[in-house]
Amino acid sequence: MQYTCSMRNLQVISLPIGHHVQLQESVKSFTDGLLNCKPALPGVDRGIVIAPRRLHLTLGVMTLENSLASSGRTLADAQALLRTLRARVMELLNGHSLCIPLTEMNIMNPDRGNTDNAHVLWLGPSLDTEDAQRLKSVSEFVNKAFSDAGFIQDRRPLKLHCTILNTSHRKPYRQPFSYNAILTSPFIREFVRTPLESHDFRDPVKVDFGTWNVDEIQICKMGSYGPEGEYVSCGCCSLAS
Repeated sequence: MQYTCSMRNLQVISLPIGHHVQLQESVKSFTDGLLNCKPALPGVDRGIVIAPRRLHLTLGVMTLENSLASSGRTLADAQALLRTLRARVMELLNGHSLCIPLTEMNIMNPDRGNTDNAHVLWLGPSLDTEDAQRLKSVSEFVNKAFSDAGFIQDRRPLKLHCTILNTSHRKPYRQPFSYNAILTSPFIREFVRTPLESHDFRDPVKVDFGTWNVDEIQICKMGSYGPEGEYVSCGCCSLAS
């Protein structure tokens, strides 16, 4: 079921994977473990955990109008552009499925470079497999197409990641969590594949949260909630052959 989006709002071009039930279960097991650590991990609480049903990779963020009378970019414009990209995306896939291997874990830049002051924990792909290389090619193609057309203003290199913890959701103010405490907790060892004794915490750790098919590229309304807690789709490009 597709929902109608209205008003001027932020839209996200994304690769959704939160509909995979097994992925939901494995990520929930992981985040529940973080929440239940004794002693409690500094800064880790339920308020910063991303619901597994909302898991996705972001390819770009756009500010759009939904009125044809607007002088700015509209949702209809973005939907039309996305439809034109399908043929090239399918060429890039060359008969393969678009897959997201969740094989690395790390944080975004912490405050003052201190791993005790982290704000975003993510899972994502290492780029040493054919699946990951196809994912990179398709993602960069879509991001560039929307950037060249003026929809995406952020010109930073695309960082493929799936957010698991995000302190921007913490109320009433954004308080960091300790990534160092996460990596030194006994609980974490059942999930990571990297020897942690000599690990540089600035580098990703190897994990195995599976490889997941992407059924479609979506335009979603930021902050929206569908009936299962998922982002509301405002348009999509099917990747079915």
